[in-house]
Amino acid sequence: MEAKAHRTIKDTVFDLIRQTNGSVDYQTVTEVVLKHFPRSAWKESHWGYYRSQITSERGRYRDEFPEEIRANLRRGTGGPTERSETAPRIVSEGDGGERREEKIKRIGDRILEHARLVIELAAKDDAQMRFKLNRWVYARLLQDEIREKRPVKQALWDSGARTCQGCGREFSSLKGVELHRKDATGIYSVENCQLLCRECHQRGAEK
Repeated sequence: MEAKAHRTIKDTVFDLIRQTNGSVDYQTVTEVVLKHFPRSAWKESHWGYYRSQITSERGRYRDEFPEEIRANLRRGTGGPTERSETAPRIVSEGDGGERREEKIKRIGDRILEHARLVIELAAKDDAQMRFKLNRWVYARLLQDEIREKRPVKQALWDSGARTCQGCGREFSSLKGVELHRKDATGIYSVENCQLLCRECHQRGAEK
């Protein structure tokens, strides 16, 4: 079974799904995709994404396929992607004896892989769009962290911490005051943070 040549991988995959009435597996799709797009970074998670976006109730491409095809895709025909996940599977805290740092890296890598896939699919062949989407996501994640810092910074100030905990300089306002985590691996919390002037904070970062 082979899909006709298309400009995009998505069109190639969708054409193959229609030809097979949804009875197609990851290996078959991969062979066709790599034949037409030999330099593609196509992998299992891409196939899982397309399947899920066709078969799930709120899938982006659900309305482009009849129920029979969606049902066949849900049943699957073998291959490694029977999960059809739209997002990384987050393993519970008690799984095995994996160390917390290793677990965070493993889960974080899967989240990052998923984010990259979605950006790649959204940008298609538009390099400028891919760059701007990367920057937009990055900036919003930084804003999320800033929002977490603000109430902690204010709580420390309200508790009477009005001097730099490094050099003792007195603060007249919160402007220019920086929040420093005592334990760099910990979260932003009143217990784990202190207020520093910019110079002391910078010296600490350089150590």
